[in-house]
Amino acid sequence: MKKSSVRLLLTAAALLLIAGTLFGFAQSWIYAGLIWSGAFGCLVTALNFRDAGSEDDSHED
Repeated sequence: MKKSSVRLLLTAAALLLIAGTLFGFAQSWIYAGLIWSGAFGCLVTALNFRDAGSEDDSHED
């Protein structure tokens, strides 16, 4: 389940980066900035999901 969530978040980040680039070419910088910040949030969340699984497995009581 985590693997598919990470894949979906990375895909969403890539698509948002492409959309932000299109808004950048159209010189709509406000929209491009908002979309790029959303892409950055998706990317950070995907990395957080991926790293959270490795921390849980290595923890011993």
